[in-house]
Order: sequence, then structure tokens, then C-alpha cells
Amino acid sequence: MPDELNDYSGSYKADLQFSDFSKPALIRLLRAYRTIFVGMMGTWNTVNRRRMSVDEAFELDADVYEEQLRNFEVPLLKQAMNIEGDDVETLLKIFQMCPDGAGEDFYEFDHDLKNSDHAVLTFTQCPTLSYFESKGSTKDIECLCGPGGVEDRAFIEFCKIMNPKMKCTAIHVPPREDKDGVCCQWEFKVDREAPDDAVIPSRSV
Repeated sequence: MPDELNDYSGSYKADLQFSDFSKPALIRLLRAYRTIFVGMMGTWNTVNRRRMSVDEAFELDADVYEEQLRNFEVPLLKQAMNIEGDDVETLLKIFQMCPDGAGEDFYEFDHDLKNSDHAVLTFTQCPTLSYFESKGSTKDIECLCGPGGVEDRAFIEFCKIMNPKMKCTAIHVPPREDKDGVCCQWEFKVDREAPDDAVIPSRSV
């Protein structure tokens, strides 16, 4: 069996496969892909706002993000990682696997998993929020993090995809006074007693 590649500094390999690389190399590649994904979304927003208002640009961001969550991100992650279930604990697994999900030195959160259907997530690190804070852009923070913003809509969509009886509630959202403090805090909960045809709206404070 040929030795695993620790990087791609050697000769071009026409039949290259991901399986040719060592685990550390694949981890570095995944981290690069994660940053590329987030960078692509940021670039999308930057280019769009040259042609439209800030509100319209973020509205378009949310529309696109919801579509890709439904059609690509959630189903493909479930399939690739054999993730099954319709509870909040399963949703946390999805969050960990998302291209822009929780990870070391990236979007980090502490979780209070009260039971499989109920959790409170406290995000302690958010590069996107920190970027907008460094620019002093209150409008951007509002459109991204506030009620009805991109993040709010994304979490609502995650809940709809996972379980119609799941809802999210924003406990704390930016702007924040302490730039080293909590970024945002969200509650996710499934109401198993709700009728199957009930529509449980997610809401923000």
C-alpha cells in the first residue's frame, strides 16, 4: 500500500483521490474548504451590495442560504455522515458538520443539552460578527444577527427541515456592549405534544 500524502508538494498525480492523503492533511483541507465557503458567502454579499441596498443584499443572502440548506447542505450531510433523527440533539450534529458550522477557532458555541428535544446554544466566537464590529457597522450586524436577519432565518429553516414541531427562540442577539462577551444565544426545542399539522413559529426577541 503506498504511503499517505502529508501534503501535495510533490509531483502532479493524475489519478489523485482524497483517500491518498493522511488524516492531518485532510483536516487542513477541510479547514481550508470551510474558510472558502464562508469567504464565498461574504464575497457574495459584498458584490451584491454594490448593486442594491444593504437590506436587499442581506435579504438575498437569506433566500439563497435557505435554499441551499434545504436542497444541499442538510440532506447531503445526513447522507455522508449517516445522521438520523428529528430531535434537537440531531440538529446539533448537523451544526457540527456544516461547512460554516462550529469548529475550533471558528464559529464556536457552548451547548446546554437539557434533553434530546431541548438545548440552549451560546455562541462564544463568531468571526463574521467580529468583522462587522471592527467596521463599526451597526446596520450589517442588524441585518445579519437581528430579528428576521440571515442567522434568524437560517435557524428557523434548520428547524423546519429537521422537524415541523421544532422551533428556535433567540435569547440574546447582537449588538453587544462587551466585544469579548457572548455573541448570541438561542434556544431550540421540539414540542412533541403539538398536533402534526401545527405550525410552530420561531421567534426572536
